[in-house]
Amino acid sequence: MIKFDHVYLKYINEFYTLYDINLELKENTLILGDIFDGTHSLFRLISKIDRNYQGEIYIEDKNLKDIKDKDLSLSYVTDKPYLFENKNIYKNLYYPLKIRKINKIDAKNMINDAINLYKLNNFPQKIKDMTLWQKKIIALVRAIIRRPKYILLEDFFSNLDEEYYEIATNILSSCDSTIIACEKTDTKIPYYDSFNKLNLSYGKLEDAVEKAHCS
Repeated sequence: MIKFDHVYLKYINEFYTLYDINLELKENTLILGDIFDGTHSLFRLISKIDRNYQGEIYIEDKNLKDIKDKDLSLSYVTDKPYLFENKNIYKNLYYPLKIRKINKIDAKNMINDAINLYKLNNFPQKIKDMTLWQKKIIALVRAIIRRPKYILLEDFFSNLDEEYYEIATNILSSCDSTIIACEKTDTKIPYYDSFNKLNLSYGKLEDAVEKAHCS
């Protein structure tokens, strides 16, 4: 479980990007809202990219501030894929396994299985020769290949060609990770049908505010 306990975030003194966020993420969850509503900032906090916040964040009951980066069992798939443009698919998929000292033979088997399962050999072998949508698929496979506890999925379907919806859904459905996704609007993607859905608007969780007013 990921828990936010009265979390506030400011990038400038005059404006709260996130305001009094109280949230428990126990299951696959879709957070609706755009970058200006704070969805990306929420993910940047969970992944420890942004660290200057008020309040507390817990992952599996451990304070995020006390978790070493190397022990953080999550993958963050950003809206724009960051890959090694001049490397091939294999080397891009190998990188997260290499830095975690996964046995080379095991890593090779994991990568080849993924390439075959998702038919990645149909893609251009060099990342620089791929379309944006193909790059997003490679970034997604790279995120799940090490089997993290959580995957943060940032506006993934918002600019993905519908041709790739099926392969993306197959990839996500094949992993056991808890998926925390955000999209600008409710995209009506069938993959999200079973997700718990929340609305983040101008830095506040609308559902949380409504419940607070009712109590």
